[in-house]
Amino acid sequence: MKGSPLIRALVLAGVMLALGWPLHVLTEKSEAVQEHAPAQTAESPSVAKIPVVLTFSRAARQVQLLHLGAVVWSKELPSLSEALELALPFPPEGLELGVKVEWGEPAAAALRIQMTTPEGTELERSVWGNASAEAIVPFP
Repeated sequence: MKGSPLIRALVLAGVMLALGWPLHVLTEKSEAVQEHAPAQTAESPSVAKIPVVLTFSRAARQVQLLHLGAVVWSKELPSLSEALELALPFPPEGLELGVKVEWGEPAAAALRIQMTTPEGTELERSVWGNASAEAIVPFP
């Protein structure tokens, strides 16, 4: 072996410092560009009244509908068919609803969600579970 390990370590540290400074300068500039970038001008979708029909295969103890993590509708002991209207923004790409259902008994059960978009398109999704179910349901 030739050379001292101490000298090799010092050379390596010098090379890392020499490369670290240009990387620091480059990343500082990219962060500054992001801060001064213009905000997106896309309009946020307006809130629409969206008709929803929930149909349960058997009696449920509790059901919750969530949008962006917030509960938008909840009911204990819902009937086998519930018609409701949700006031939600419905962007062109659609929306996602969180669904939490408790049936209580450990047997297979289902929840059908029928939604009519602001344009009049009817969409239908199902959530299946065993005693309970929790899902994110997309409505494109």
